[in-house]
Amino acid sequence: MTAALLTGNSMYNELTGASTLAEVMAAVSRQVAEGQVGHLQPTPTGFSPLDEVLNGGLRLGDLFIVGGPSGVGKTIFALQLARNVAAADPTCNVMYICYEHDRAHMMTRLLCMESAEHGLGDAALTFRRINALMVESAPHAGLIERLSVDPVYAPMLANIGRYAQRLHLVKASGVQTTLEQIRLWVRRLTISGARVLLVVDYLQKIPVDFGTVMHESEVTTYLAQGLKELAMSAGIRILAVAAADRTGLQSKRMRLHDMRGSSAIQYEADIGVVLNNKHHIVSREHIVYNPVQAEAMRNWVVLSIEKNRSGRSSVDMEFQLDAAHFHLDPRGGYVRDRLIDDRVTLE
Repeated sequence: MTAALLTGNSMYNELTGASTLAEVMAAVSRQVAEGQVGHLQPTPTGFSPLDEVLNGGLRLGDLFIVGGPSGVGKTIFALQLARNVAAADPTCNVMYICYEHDRAHMMTRLLCMESAEHGLGDAALTFRRINALMVESAPHAGLIERLSVDPVYAPMLANIGRYAQRLHLVKASGVQTTLEQIRLWVRRLTISGARVLLVVDYLQKIPVDFGTVMHESEVTTYLAQGLKELAMSAGIRILAVAAADRTGLQSKRMRLHDMRGSSAIQYEADIGVVLNNKHHIVSREHIVYNPVQAEAMRNWVVLSIEKNRSGRSSVDMEFQLDAAHFHLDPRGGYVRDRLIDDRVTLE
């Protein structure tokens, strides 16, 4: 019994079953000859050197887990990555499912982020400036109308308009937005054959109703396996933010094994990264001997790749954080300072 490869989003859309190697080789060769190579191309995250380490970016079927302590910038990273993909790939639909913020809040973050991305400097939007603009505009004009006629913000808004129809913002419910509901939304997005990136912020907030009390690790295992299966069966990419367990919150440097249900997360993830504030995890020698430099480290986020099925792991990168504008400088670098576990990443 064989299962021929289909011609939808990717090879992951094939029917479950067995094929001989010869049949798989023939099917892939036919797809390439017909120009159906979109599923073979990774989607860049828009962060460098992250894309280089991932050998191009995220692949169909990938489950990308992002962990880190509270307030380090996980949502900033995840929302900016979602924006980067939507802005760079006109064939891709992106859905950002958030269990902690409403849609208006996420839109405001995106406005601030986009203004920083455009290098507007002191004119870049902040929550305070947006609130002031709304007060000034009401009741005669809307916020977007006001920005669209402002020569400072009009180019930024025009860029947002190029991807606004393909970036779907979801205010999730901790009671109703189950894994099954997420599957239904994904099915609607993929029905046209479009490329899809799904972002879940965050994994452990997805409600589960088994009718019985289950240990947190069992729930996380169920959810991680469910997201990985969805990525594979639907032929999409999934980024999921993960929360730390109680012990992990007390760690000097948070690791992937500090996430809730860490064993399932480490096993199911194709890519596993952890964000830490650089000031918190750099060796104390930097704090003692160069306090000025150490203070500046508070504005840097260290992104550590702890698992990577598409390339190197145990790689530490750093990105400058502009928290006021919910933005990370996408042009990062490799960490050259010694971290608290005495691990040094070389170029």
